[in-house]
Order: sequence, then structure tokens, then C-alpha cells
Amino acid sequence: MTQLEHYLNDLQRFGIRPGLERIRALLQKLDDPQNRYPVILVGGTNGKGSTSESLARGLAREKHRVGLFTSPHLYAWNERLRVLEVQNARKNGFVGSVADGELDALFNAARPQIEGVAASSHGQPTEFEVLTALGFLHFARQNVDVAIIEVGLGGRFDATNVCEPIVSVVTHVALDHCDRLGNTHAEIARDKIHIARAGRILVTAETRDDVLQIFRAHCDQIGARLWPWRDIEYSNDRELVVAALKNAPQIARDETDFQVVNTQTARVARAALAQTNARFPLNENLTSEKVSVPGRFQIAQDEPMLILDGANNPDGAQMLAAQLQRVLDERRDAKLTLVLGIFRDKDYESMIALLAPLAHKIIASQSGSPRACDANTIAEHARRFCANVEIVLPVQNAVEHALTSSTRCDVVCVTGSFFTISEALSA
Repeated sequence: MTQLEHYLNDLQRFGIRPGLERIRALLQKLDDPQNRYPVILVGGTNGKGSTSESLARGLAREKHRVGLFTSPHLYAWNERLRVLEVQNARKNGFVGSVADGELDALFNAARPQIEGVAASSHGQPTEFEVLTALGFLHFARQNVDVAIIEVGLGGRFDATNVCEPIVSVVTHVALDHCDRLGNTHAEIARDKIHIARAGRILVTAETRDDVLQIFRAHCDQIGARLWPWRDIEYSNDRELVVAALKNAPQIARDETDFQVVNTQTARVARAALAQTNARFPLNENLTSEKVSVPGRFQIAQDEPMLILDGANNPDGAQMLAAQLQRVLDERRDAKLTLVLGIFRDKDYESMIALLAPLAHKIIASQSGSPRACDANTIAEHARRFCANVEIVLPVQNAVEHALTSSTRCDVVCVTGSFFTISEALSA
């Protein structure tokens, strides 16, 4: 375990404390590394990780040196800080991750500043604030041409929002983290839209009228340019949105394949970057590729098909259900086994109601996270929709049982949280 991992494990007790004062103070002590390169800030309820990955890989294929900051991680903290270049842009997995030794060197260089902020009136920086600061510092040291930064939670008070993005992206808005962001789409939209900047472009794949009205009003108020590529009528920059979609494939407004939507969002964000910064002219001969991101509808094996997806809220579960239905329609004799491990602070009842009706069998499990919902509770709710429900702990055993009790043509899907996916992958 690296020195940073030990330190971050100690910080987890501080939890989430929204606000930009601590991260601003820390970055100032580090000479504001976030201002040394252009930043694209990517937020949204779901899809921001895949959109960030697609955008970063596309820019790397164009021979740009790209910093990529994402969360959460599946295997190790290193995954969150990556540098992509043309030689690794088409490789699978978490390519470009910072090495252990480099991560510790980075942490040791910043530790006096971290401890200085902790000793001040600002108080101890949180786990995510430390990682965000180290990400900005790492990309400055690596002399990246551009950094793609994924928002952690919300927008307005997320630590990543301390930067000044030249392009912002909000993939879309759904109900999640309601205890912190609000109980309606409108309330959550009002938080997320604060990653937009005056005079800059905000790209979104949102289609809800109430959310788009809030986005448009905010962008008009601050002088931002709104690029809602799935509903151009709400744009205050229509001609350029139309131009950005000129060579892009047509995608229906009700498209349910979220990876198709994420790839198109990345494509539009790339066009927005070309509009914003002359150092990144758009080569129309280059096309965005649909990327495979570990833990996001990842097909880990074929017979039986094993799908790993980190859907952790009802919106993600709904998108996963549509994908699973597509797979089952293609494999008509296949039976679906779900391995479910969900956090208790999520709307697990709604997630189960969306996914369970598709299943022939459900295996309720429980990850090692302290936030994990009790497997018995998951099983109790699952039995409302599926008669064949078992409880198997830990997650590794649940996955093994699901595979061994399935035929070669069947489908096994492990989902509910990224902690559950991580434990399944470690098996």
C-alpha cells in the first residue's frame, strides 16, 4: 500500500464536506497548477466517466498529451490520475495510470501544503480534495496539453469546480445524491449548471424540458454558450451546434444505448474545444470511437456472458435494464442471473424494481463497503419481482455461484455499485 493510500484511508472519516475554500487554499499553496493548461470539466448524474474517457482517448489519438481525472476507482487510487498519449490511446483498461512511486513522490511534494491547510482555519482537506489537488499537480508536472476532469458530486461546490474550464459538459440530470443536491430534477440541475463559465461553451445531452429551461436561463444570465445537441431548440448558439453535428451520425432523441449517447457527447465537446481554443483545430477526418470503460457495461467473458456494470442509482439501472433487454432479445434462449450489491444510501428499491423483472434468478450479495445494503434487505425486495432469489456472500462467491449455475448461453450481470464491481473483478 502506498503512503498516499494510508493517508487517504485515514481521511475517509471526514466524509464529504462540500465547499471550495479548502481546495482553493490548498491549490494556492501549490501555485495553482490547475491554471497551467486548458481544462474540460465533465459533470452529470451518469455517463460522465465514459464521456471523459471517450474525449480523452480521442484527443490522445490526435497526438495530444491528455490528463484524465476520474472517480471512483475499481482497483487502486492510481486509476484516477492518468496521462493518455497516442501510443496508449487504443489500449484497453486504465492505461496511463500514475505509478505507485510517482504517486508517493507527488503526495510527499504536496504533503507540507496539505498539512498547512489542515492546521489553518480551513481545516483538514477531504479525501477527494486531496486527490483533486494531486491530479491538477500531476498534470502540470506532466506538461499535458489539456486535462479532462470528471466532477465528483454535483457541480457548484465540488472540488473540481475550482478550475476555470474552457469547455464544460453536463451529460444529463437524474435523481441521485438527493440529500445533498435536491429532491427534484430542477434542484439538481441548478447545482450542476454551475460548472458553466461566462463566454465559454456548455455541452449537454439532456432532453428534459424543465432541465433545459434552467440550463438556458443560467447560460443567458452569465453569458455562456449552450450546446444541447439532442435538443437544439434550447441552444443560444444554434448555428455552431448544427455545424458540430454536421458529420456526426444521427441519433434519435430517445436513444437508450447510453454509450452511443456518451460517445456523441464527447464528439460535440471536441468540436466545442476547437471553437474555444485555436490550439485544438478539428480534423473532420477523425472520428470518435465507442470506448470500453472497465465497470461500465463491461463484458468480462462470453460463455456464459458476464456483464459488469457499476449502475448505482435508478437512472443508471434504467439504462442498464435497456441494455440487458437488448442482449436478451439477441440471445433468445438466454436466462439472466442478476448479482446485486447496492449501497443502503441509494434508492435501492427503485433500482431493484427496474432490474429484477428481467431476471430468471437473483443473487443478493453485499460488498465490503460500510455503505453496503444488507443482502437480506435486497433479497426481500427482489422477491417481489422474481421468485428465484438467493443470498450469497461475499461478492466473489456470489459471482462464482452465478456462473457455475448458468448454462453457456445464459447471461450473468453483476451490478449495484462500483464497490461490488471491484470485488467481482478481483475474483
